[in-house]
Amino acid sequence: MQGSTSAVVRLPLQPASDQTNQLVPIQQFVCSSGYTEKQCHEQMMVLRKALAVYPVRELGRWSWILVRSQEWKSILMPRGLAVDSPAFTFYPKRETFIEEALVTPVPVRERELLLKWSMSRERLLDFAIRHELGHAFCNDPSEQHADRIAKLLEQKQAVTCETAGRSDRR
Repeated sequence: MQGSTSAVVRLPLQPASDQTNQLVPIQQFVCSSGYTEKQCHEQMMVLRKALAVYPVRELGRWSWILVRSQEWKSILMPRGLAVDSPAFTFYPKRETFIEEALVTPVPVRERELLLKWSMSRERLLDFAIRHELGHAFCNDPSEQHADRIAKLLEQKQAVTCETAGRSDRR
């Protein structure tokens, strides 16, 4: 699996159906190429624990993809995304990408992120999750709106998506 940046390791961490054989919303957890199965499992457990405090099941089918820090900037740059961003969401495929340095120590990158964000790795992981959930819940590319939703989630308040003079409640 190493070599191609599009290869992924899919781990069946949640069932795709319930006992009545009806499809239920699932969260998929995926590691990009370059991960061993052990690394993927260990790092994904950190991500799953951080996600567990938020209502991610309300997203329905969604994929959370961990990307090795050594590949992170080469993924962001061609897409015109800031290289100091440790996460991003791709709405058409219902995917959120999380950089490895948020879930395990990656010394050089962790220092870069600390200098940019002035947050520990754990705090930055939590903020990145809340911020990306802001994008995902409201299907809104606005950074300001995502930050507002992140604050609501931090305060354990209901998420409201504001658009053109109306409010949607989730």
